Amino acid sequence: MSTWIADYLDAWNSHDGNKVASFMADDVFYEDLAVGQVYEGKAAIAALVQRTDVFSQDCEFVSVSEQSSGDSYAFEWEMIGTNTGEGAGLPATNKPFRIRGVSVGTLDASGKIKHNRDYWNLADYLMQVGILPPRQ
Repeated sequence: MSTWIADYLDAWNSHDGNKVASFMADDVFYEDLAVGQVYEGKAAIAALVQRTDVFSQDCEFVSVSEQSSGDSYAFEWEMIGTNTGEGAGLPATNKPFRIRGVSVGTLDASGKIKHNRDYWNLADYLMQVGILPPRQ
């Protein structure tokens, strides 16, 4: 795994919004396509990390695979945790989850994330934490 991706995931695993934001360009454009949210700027990223910590105080990201070319990157990850708090108006269920996702983006000239898109399966998460019924 590249050093910056390992360090970036470690920042997420620290649950420290400012640490995660330090990997971003000042004008970062960050999309979470599963929930249809866009975050612009470092302050929005720090707030996103804090909201993530509310719905899962023990969540952890693990790298699965990665690719990069020039200033572009893509890496597959797993997010593992427990739904310990409310998120997006949905109640805490205290059930565990393990979801897979992919982050795709570009870096600026100084190696900071300029644009990022996260893809993951929201329905799978909701089934695992008991908000949606399991697949038949």
